[in-house]
Amino acid sequence: MASLQDVLPAARCDDCKTCLTSPVMMSTNAFICFKEYRDDKQCLTYPSERLVETVSTSVTVLDGLMAEVADTYSVEEKITAAVKNTVDFGWIQFSGCSLHHQEIVDGSAWSVTRISIPWWCKQRNRSLMDASRQRATKRNMKLHS
Repeated sequence: MASLQDVLPAARCDDCKTCLTSPVMMSTNAFICFKEYRDDKQCLTYPSERLVETVSTSVTVLDGLMAEVADTYSVEEKITAAVKNTVDFGWIQFSGCSLHHQEIVDGSAWSVTRISIPWWCKQRNRSLMDASRQRATKRNMKLHS
């Protein structure tokens, strides 16, 4: 998931911060809660449920397109454009601030692509290596049987 710190600098006002963050810990934020470094005070920033849903949808869009565009030029730009054109970011404008809406959309889409494209490539390479190992094992078993 994109780091909330990557998106929040674009949120210059309290309305945007309120829209993007959650004052209470939800089940979607359990991992962040485990990272808290103080027991008596909430020190970390927790994303709102809508932001978590939006990032999740963005990653789903990316995952669906990567197989098609992974071997082309300008992968990041294609994925970023697809996320911006496909994912509903309107809730940010209506519950946040229309002045900073576009900066938050741009920051969110950029963060998702910068984090998720390398992750997708790593997973794809791991999958290809596993398949290659399985084929090699089968060949070795045939040769030695």
